[in-house]
Amino acid sequence: MPESPKTRRMASPWGDLEFTPVERPAAAPGAGTPSNRGTLRADGRPRASRAAQFMPFAALTGYYDLVREQERIVEPRHELTEEEGEELSRAIMQARRGDLVRITYYDRGGYKTRAGIIRAIEPERRRLYLGDSMIPFDDIWKLWRP
Repeated sequence: MPESPKTRRMASPWGDLEFTPVERPAAAPGAGTPSNRGTLRADGRPRASRAAQFMPFAALTGYYDLVREQERIVEPRHELTEEEGEELSRAIMQARRGDLVRITYYDRGGYKTRAGIIRAIEPERRRLYLGDSMIPFDDIWKLWRP
């Protein structure tokens, strides 16, 4: 069998082996720099494509999110006294669109405190918009303006 000019024969314990080197595609400018060394495989494909086959397989999609949700400790809601309710009602009625406020409200089993600018207030629907968040009046514990 005639050998191609690039094929090499090598002696080994198993007999003579033929070795044909793989040609790499033309390198981009600066490809020989130390920072780019080792990013391509011998066949010219990036190493990241090989690593993608070893990504973990998630057969139970959403399972770990559900487990984390079950581990979360739920904080009980604080019932407002009559005085706190009147004070909160006054603060909501005095608040205007564009005001900078700090608000403490109940969200998904716990209290959060956020500061932001009121985007809108809908008294008929009993909700307040703080940035991108919609906060029902019933979930608000404290509202104050700095």
